[in-house]
Amino acid sequence: MFDLIYVIEDDPITLVITELIVKQNKAFGEVQKYVNGQEAYDTLLALQRQEEVPDLILLDLNMPVMDGWEFLDAFSALQLPKEVCVCVLTSSIHPEDIEKSRGYKAVKGYFTKPLDGDALEKMLGLANESKA
Repeated sequence: MFDLIYVIEDDPITLVITELIVKQNKAFGEVQKYVNGQEAYDTLLALQRQEEVPDLILLDLNMPVMDGWEFLDAFSALQLPKEVCVCVLTSSIHPEDIEKSRGYKAVKGYFTKPLDGDALEKMLGLANESKA
């Protein structure tokens, strides 16, 4: 069971659809939504010494304020009490983005939108691997 999931996505329709799909899977608990990387980063920064950090982050790349790459750069410097699995969930199919995402230790998977049940099951497997 994954108690807390962050969905970081600027498109309101995609955000709602992603939340609904995640909530349909009984392996996932609470979903917290953020419309850009800065909001999520600020929350993590405040929580970095607590156990309330998410188990899984679904991260869009192209967002205003703080995009997914900037979030990953800032996220990598956080001192979190446990490992957090990040899965990129983006509309980008650009090979350079896929390759760049592999350079981040926290990023366990790269998926294209829209999220579906099969992709979510793969994310669940990746998150379970990072917990072990």
